[in-house]
Amino acid sequence: MLIECSNIKKSFQGIDLLKDISFKVDDHDKIAIIGVNGAGKTTILNILIGEESYDSGDLFKSRDLNIGYLKQHHDLDMNKTIYECALEVFASLIQIENRMRELESMMSYDHSEQVMNEYDSLTQKFNEKDGFSYPSRIVGVLKGMGFVEEDFQKYVHELSGGQKTRLCLAKLLLEEPKLLVLDEPTAGLDPQGIREMMDLFKSIHQLGKTVILVTHDMNHVLEYCNEVIVMNEGCVERKGKVKDVFKDSDYLLNLGIDLPLITNMIIDLNKKGFQLDTSINNIDDLVEALGGELYG
Repeated sequence: MLIECSNIKKSFQGIDLLKDISFKVDDHDKIAIIGVNGAGKTTILNILIGEESYDSGDLFKSRDLNIGYLKQHHDLDMNKTIYECALEVFASLIQIENRMRELESMMSYDHSEQVMNEYDSLTQKFNEKDGFSYPSRIVGVLKGMGFVEEDFQKYVHELSGGQKTRLCLAKLLLEEPKLLVLDEPTAGLDPQGIREMMDLFKSIHQLGKTVILVTHDMNHVLEYCNEVIVMNEGCVERKGKVKDVFKDSDYLLNLGIDLPLITNMIIDLNKKGFQLDTSINNIDDLVEALGGELYG
């Protein structure tokens, strides 16, 4: 278990923002937190990553849990290149490397024990952090995020919204977090950008990363998540397997949550006399179910 929330409460100026929030996150989970605006989704995310406090309850995190948080609004330096932004992740390592180069130059004329000891100490730290591999790691992750080497020298201000989001995600992956928290990662993207981000989610899924996803797009939840938490007015109203929660389409609609496209298709078919399960979450299963009703 990576995280467990137990009866988390938070209020502001007498208004309850969170009421007895309880859930847990296990290793390799892909959890979606859904709900209308104002339901408390971003507040609980900020508490999980330590940016906000809470009034009462218990929050357990596994030892040395490294959380990567992809915010709705990026904080990239517009005057840096893609590669320079990626280098920021390794700032402390680069500082060690630069000092090692200085000491190597000094050793040509200064053979003191102090210089040798500092060099040996820094070399050990550098090797322990696999320092010589960071340039290749940057290249590998940037390419994995859809950039080609010709892109590396592009400035951030030249990038599209989708490319900026991919760069932010690349920086997070270079930090090797145990848990990725993604807050509306496709917000403001055009259809092409959304498709690119969805392809990246597939790659992240294959890496076995644990993910908490906040989104208003239920198609993403249905396709990429295995668990869902439904929040409403600061409460966790439902939680469980995605298929189980989405089976009650009337409940989601009454909360103001849009249904996935495939669920809407099933509802329309059922109005025409079919009796299809609204928890079906992919076209292949839908075709099979239709075949069973038509020819079974």
